[in-house]
Amino acid sequence: MWNSNSDILYGLALTFVHGVGPAKIKELSQKFESLGDVFALPEKVLVEQCRLNESAANAIANNSVTLLRLAEREIEAAAKNSVRILSIYDADYPSSMVKRRSDTPFFLYYKGTASLNNRKIISIVGTRNMTHYGKTFTESFVADISKRYPDALIVSGLARGVDITAHCAALDNGLDTLAVMGTSFPTIYPADHRRYVNDIMAHGGLMTQFQFQSSTDNKNFVERNRIIAAIADVVVVVESKGNGGSLYTAEWGHRLGVPVCALPGDYTRVQSEGCNNLIRSGKAHLVTSAADVDEILSGNHDDSFLRRVSSISVSQNPVQKSPQKPDLSALDLDVDKRLVVEYLSSAGTTHKDIIARELDKSIAEVSDILFDLEMDGIVRETMGGGYEV
Repeated sequence: MWNSNSDILYGLALTFVHGVGPAKIKELSQKFESLGDVFALPEKVLVEQCRLNESAANAIANNSVTLLRLAEREIEAAAKNSVRILSIYDADYPSSMVKRRSDTPFFLYYKGTASLNNRKIISIVGTRNMTHYGKTFTESFVADISKRYPDALIVSGLARGVDITAHCAALDNGLDTLAVMGTSFPTIYPADHRRYVNDIMAHGGLMTQFQFQSSTDNKNFVERNRIIAAIADVVVVVESKGNGGSLYTAEWGHRLGVPVCALPGDYTRVQSEGCNNLIRSGKAHLVTSAADVDEILSGNHDDSFLRRVSSISVSQNPVQKSPQKPDLSALDLDVDKRLVVEYLSSAGTTHKDIIARELDKSIAEVSDILFDLEMDGIVRETMGGGYEV
């Protein structure tokens, strides 16, 4: 049973052990009455029963004093900076992240006033080199969202360009906004955005997965993008270059079953290349207003475009053929996987959004099923973002 006081100390200590990730900490927290029990085990037991590698087992068994002191420093720093440390068992931890990611960070550092659950959460991301077109859309989009969903939470990454425009538009329209950071507290990046922090914390919050004692690394911002995708009910990409960082957020949204929307743009501008590619590939819904997102959130959007684009084949000379039903008797499938394979066998190439709706399942559930089936070689993803047997 999770004890929020003592187990936070021991859980934080485990985050300093190389080779012990969030999924393993969760496993250990469910295996033992308290995470403190893990530190009482001999090295051999940690390897054989807890399935830890030898290096991690050695660190826990022989360096527990150092690890616990590091954890104490985290707790002290959090208290000094009025930052809450939320574990996955905390009622205030974003439940959407727990549902969508088996490797969701075991701890999040949060400072703010906004609830992270039981409300519409819209993540808005895009290029730092935003055009007037992107700025105008972001501001009008958020203003319209505030009328349709007065309790919505606007999430972004505090970066220059689209991110900070989304945060400010939320504040200007009376919405809460959450800034997910790629740095640890109390570091703010970019530094000149510190001037927005007090308003964001008063009407939303700051959040990071990174320890106070961690160093800033470029890869941290990729991890930040995973949170921005996983926490959302929908991800909106406003402008992005063909290789822009926002595409990581879109890709994670696609993998996690979060609806992704993209603003189409002038094909001659590099800022539109990423969004246009997302729409062309079928990984994003075309969005030009809050009404488009409203349709997606309510489940009433027109999926005819997804039906068309998901059927695109990689072949340059496609041959029309009727969907062939596989020999299900030869496949060792559970009920849900069998249901999806039977549907694809009958319907042909179909986008995951449509599969989820037709089978009355969440997109996250269908995404997990399709991933397993793809790994087993039973289905494949087409160039248009659809799936076929």
